[in-house]
Amino acid sequence: MQTINICDVSKNYRDVLALNKVNLELHAGKIYGLLGRNGAGKSTLLKIIADRIKPTSGQILYDGKTILDDTTSRQLYFSEPDKTFPELLKVKELCYYTSQFYPQFNLDDARQIIHNFGINEKKRLNQLSTGHFAIVRSIVALQTRARFIFLDEPTLGHDAVNRELFYSEVLRIYREEQNTIVLSTHLIDEISNLLEDVIFIDRGQIFLEDNLENIITSHFYLTGPSEKMDQIEKSNSVIEKKENLGFVSLMVQQSSEIHDLPDGINISRASLQDIFVAYSKKRDN
Repeated sequence: MQTINICDVSKNYRDVLALNKVNLELHAGKIYGLLGRNGAGKSTLLKIIADRIKPTSGQILYDGKTILDDTTSRQLYFSEPDKTFPELLKVKELCYYTSQFYPQFNLDDARQIIHNFGINEKKRLNQLSTGHFAIVRSIVALQTRARFIFLDEPTLGHDAVNRELFYSEVLRIYREEQNTIVLSTHLIDEISNLLEDVIFIDRGQIFLEDNLENIITSHFYLTGPSEKMDQIEKSNSVIEKKENLGFVSLMVQQSSEIHDLPDGINISRASLQDIFVAYSKKRDN
């Protein structure tokens, strides 16, 4: 499987519109960040892509086909924070049963990595903490080595050390397989160095989608005295404006470097999280 196309997908839960005409194309061999606030529609979108739930309207195309058949389904894996596995299943049993469906699953590697995280593979899933369960389900997902792996809040409950270890594991599998990994999370800056493409979603709509480098290099902070910022504000595409004690800070979007600024105006890069927050606030207004 090389591409997944999301075509005009909407999803209603009674009177709640969870997704609103979402269009997206996911290509093989990339790490995507699906980023948004809680309730933005991230999980709903992933569940529809993985054929866990059906859209109210629209369709998903897997290499141009609408059916996720047996062969194609083995090329896609979705890991979600909800505990959908049988609670009495042991960690080592989860690894074994998953390996029976995904032929590239490295059983020995999976068990060793889980051991490295300090998790007893003989424990039942209902005996695991939230953080340890997240580690297990994410490692199992990565070890499927599927063409498309979707990880919904993979670091839920992790401490800082385990998050770093997990991110290293994501990169290792990606380098070995050159598959597609989609990370859905609200920890934006923490995963930004992993990502190639970024998808911002809010209120069921994708409002920004681009290569990470393009996003970072096209957003700036311009800061200076209020009296010098009026003309700059009028002549630039302003995403966010902050005022404090006679100074104004503008986040602006430009496709190229900004030159010929007046004296006293400082320019700096915006982080990925800054950009997301700014766009989200603008959408709230």
